[in-house]
Amino acid sequence: MTTPPNDPATERFDVAVIGDGPAGSALARACRRQRIDVVLVGDDAPWTATYSTWADDLVDDSGLELVDVDAVVAIASAEVWAYGARPHRLPRTYATLDNERLRSALQVDVEHRRVRVDRVRVAPDGHRLELVDTSIIVARVVIDATGWPARFARHDSERAPAWQTALGVVLSEPPPGDLGTPTFMDFRRVLGPDGAPSSVGPSGVTTFCYSLPVRDGWLVEETVLAARPAIEPIALLPRLAARLGRHPDSVLADAIRTEYVRIPLGGSRPGPDQPIVAFGAAAGYVHAATGFSVAASIRAAPRVAAAVGLALESSPGTVDPAPIAEAVWTAPMRRTRVLHDFGLEVLLDLDDDEVRAFFDAFFELSIVDWSAYLRVDTPPGEVSAVMARLFRSSSWQLRRRLAGRNPASLARMLRP
Repeated sequence: MTTPPNDPATERFDVAVIGDGPAGSALARACRRQRIDVVLVGDDAPWTATYSTWADDLVDDSGLELVDVDAVVAIASAEVWAYGARPHRLPRTYATLDNERLRSALQVDVEHRRVRVDRVRVAPDGHRLELVDTSIIVARVVIDATGWPARFARHDSERAPAWQTALGVVLSEPPPGDLGTPTFMDFRRVLGPDGAPSSVGPSGVTTFCYSLPVRDGWLVEETVLAARPAIEPIALLPRLAARLGRHPDSVLADAIRTEYVRIPLGGSRPGPDQPIVAFGAAAGYVHAATGFSVAASIRAAPRVAAAVGLALESSPGTVDPAPIAEAVWTAPMRRTRVLHDFGLEVLLDLDDDEVRAFFDAFFELSIVDWSAYLRVDTPPGEVSAVMARLFRSSSWQLRRRLAGRNPASLARMLRP
């Protein structure tokens, strides 16, 4: 980093990463490990969301840990449960992350400016980041990791996302019954006091319950699988309370803390031909089936940092951002994203019973198959093969619904 002698308010770096959440921090750390002159810029806001992941998604394809898993995991469950109409034991370690330890691990040795960026002015000789404290950072490469929608990178379309929204409460003790064991998805019907199915809560949308131990208690969360437009999280309180067999007021009164979650699914990716490169959720790394993005960003960071290093080395002046954008969304990943988006649109068309049947079939696949589908960087051939096996293992009724209005389109998707 160099500072012009007559301009003490201006700093110069090769790379500026805007957004100091998990994605931006992971990329800045990866750049630092490439010995790139990088600065991380953000308002240093607390990481308050509950970040969870399959533990093996924090390990690269060669078996190398991308972060110190033991250090950043708060609680790990060796198995979790999923319920469609039937129970499914999932023997795959599921981890809730310790936000402060994760933050420390991702930001270690990273130059960090804890201030909000007000504006970015693009210029061939260096992009100017104008900060709210009136100081300036000039960088040859600017990465937008501010979350979706990106603040500074442009998206390639106005495609409206679907939304996964949730209301969660952290209780001091595990809830009674099955939800007192780590539960990834519970799509079973909510029952009323008389044991009959309850229709309480938003109509016309499928929800599931997510329940697992966290550092300060036990998180129980009612979640909309996907909806367009979004369902407000507070509308889920009556259904969550009914699932717990309690009154809504008592659920909130007993909560150690409450989470209101809004996650975009299938939002448009940033356009490739632009001077600012997006990364993480800002680049559309949110998985269309789970809403997860943190592990995807950590997995992608070394690859993208390597592309940044090559782009800087190839030109002493203006840097072509196209190879960096290509590393964010490689051609195989873009094809996989098309498959995931297709799956999302199918799910949006299913009713509650069909969703249960779908996830029963999904979690009855091998653990290798369904694990592969739940990553954004799985090669498209593997994803299409999983989709084909799911289709073949489904009932004829569900196959008709999966084919939807365009069976030819589905056939092309499932072609090896």
